Amino acid sequence: MSSKRQHPISDEGFIDHITHIVEDINVANEDLLGFGFLTSTKIETDQNKSSYIQIIFNEGFIKITDSPDYIFDNNKIPSIAALALETGKIEDVQGRLTLNGFHPMPLTDQKLSTIDPNGNLIDAEARLCRLRKSDMTEAYAEFIYHEPDKLIWSNPIPSHNNRIMALRDVIITSKNPDEATARYSWFSNKGSIKKIDELGWKIQLDRGNLAICESEALSSLIRSEILTETDGIAGYTVLSNDISATAKFFSDNKLDFVRINKSLLALPFPKSIGGCVFIGKDESVFPWSG
Repeated sequence: MSSKRQHPISDEGFIDHITHIVEDINVANEDLLGFGFLTSTKIETDQNKSSYIQIIFNEGFIKITDSPDYIFDNNKIPSIAALALETGKIEDVQGRLTLNGFHPMPLTDQKLSTIDPNGNLIDAEARLCRLRKSDMTEAYAEFIYHEPDKLIWSNPIPSHNNRIMALRDVIITSKNPDEATARYSWFSNKGSIKKIDELGWKIQLDRGNLAICESEALSSLIRSEILTETDGIAGYTVLSNDISATAKFFSDNKLDFVRINKSLLALPFPKSIGGCVFIGKDESVFPWSG
């Protein structure tokens, strides 16, 4: 795994971040710290008097918010409510989505923050293109453009105590995986679709993948009973730069996790956060990697 971030060019698309919606962001923050993540300062928004925090990786990030804007019809709170792809051409994407029959909302600004290895606060800015809720039946779908002159990754990203370094794949469940795969293919502008055995489909992006299947196939897909039947974003994958050290951190801190094999761990988040994350030593350990 490369620790050097590369930004999308031309029509490339990267898995950029996922969003959890929670009831109490302070409790969620404390639990995330206990799981070895370094979280950002809490960012307050004027809209709905909501707030969010972020977990910044070398590649991608996780957003945790209490904004009611991220409540989705089929999701309980807490849950994984949204996925975002990174683009280098946000206005072009907005136009393409409209031509493809989607309904992108007006572009909005988003702030990011982290602490550099010296303890200094680093702020950055991005622009977000979000689809209407009616465009996707599983979760909110977004594109993001990171402003080059105000980029969070212009500074070194501190290491997380759990050794997790990068966001990779998003696992989506649908009652009709074939239809959902076609829809996300149009959304991502990627036609490289591959069958995952008889379990579902993979849309290969320029960094990361979208894995789409029926809820009933989840446990077989990832070889873990930890995923329960659900509609929406069931979980996502991240990479560790030392999977043994990650497992040791969880074990030493008496955290609930599952060792699927020596190279792949499953971490169910507590009720304050919701969802499940799968941690691999590299991309090859995930069943859709081939």
